[in-house]
Amino acid sequence: MSLEEESSSPETSSEIPLEPGTLYVVSTPIGNLEDLTFRALRILKNTDRILCENAGHSRRLLQHYAISTPASTLYRDQSPTPYAGILEDLKAGKTFALVSDAGTPGVSDPGSHLIRVIREAGFKISPVPGASALTALLGISGWQANPFLFLGFLSEKKGKKRNQLGEWKEFEGLIMIFESVHRIGDTLDAVKEIFPDSEYLMGREMTKIHEEILLFSPILPGKPKEFAHKGEFVVLINTNRKKMLKGSLGSADRIQ
Repeated sequence: MSLEEESSSPETSSEIPLEPGTLYVVSTPIGNLEDLTFRALRILKNTDRILCENAGHSRRLLQHYAISTPASTLYRDQSPTPYAGILEDLKAGKTFALVSDAGTPGVSDPGSHLIRVIREAGFKISPVPGASALTALLGISGWQANPFLFLGFLSEKKGKKRNQLGEWKEFEGLIMIFESVHRIGDTLDAVKEIFPDSEYLMGREMTKIHEEILLFSPILPGKPKEFAHKGEFVVLINTNRKKMLKGSLGSADRIQ
């Protein structure tokens, strides 16, 4: 297909209207505001309402792109008829965009309950993919994601956290976890205990000004490098020793 043919395709036209009665699940930047896609921007500007994990948090993104669409915080509805107002609006032909504070809604973020309710009610749900901490770190790891296991956030309790990791001690592949600044130290200790012969990659504040990508490996010499215990963390564990990174790395990348 030529560039001219592709640009005139309905799938790439900026004039394609939003489909009535649809919930758009929109990925937003995980740090760098420039990572919002053209399609996401068009949908956020033209949908009837934006449902946010936290409307106050999303305001910076909306103001940056001059998005004036009404936005509200989505709270979990545990009533006998959850999200009845949203369902009525969808039935009337309105559209909604669901966003989380960062990345893709439903991936270790709220929104899954709403999505299930809307699907069970028979309305269309359309993905608007984009930034994701999961694929961002996986894509720069240099490891084949086959097989790949995503555990999200582990338990806050030290014992339960180790039990969760221990269930996958014999797993050969890649394991990804998310972690907060308050628990990253203990989580890395747990990873070392359960997977002593594995290497793992840690991303801190990815796509932001103070981004760090650090490799922990039992096969690399050198003094461990300190990292700031600030921000948000993603850890990718490679439990397949045959696929561990070989060769030399700069000292800045070495952590043991």
